[in-house]
Amino acid sequence: MALGPALQIRLMDVAGDAQTLAAALNHSAFNMANALGAWLGGVTIAAGYGWESTGWVGLLLALGGLVVYAWSMLSMRRQGAPAAAQA
Repeated sequence: MALGPALQIRLMDVAGDAQTLAAALNHSAFNMANALGAWLGGVTIAAGYGWESTGWVGLLLALGGLVVYAWSMLSMRRQGAPAAAQA
């Protein structure tokens, strides 16, 4: 929840003329992430791994998010984006 405002500000900085669309997609992405996390946690519990397995699901999803973040930063650097857009 704490990252929400920072992500929204960053998105508005890079969205250009499509800020409304970007804001809607950002909100949709948060909803999808909430649903995906709950569903995957339920799948692991139903598969018999127990309640503790949800912590591992959360860890894997967080690591996946870090991979996407790193990929995004590398992509921006390769495209030669201005330093202000990379921060």
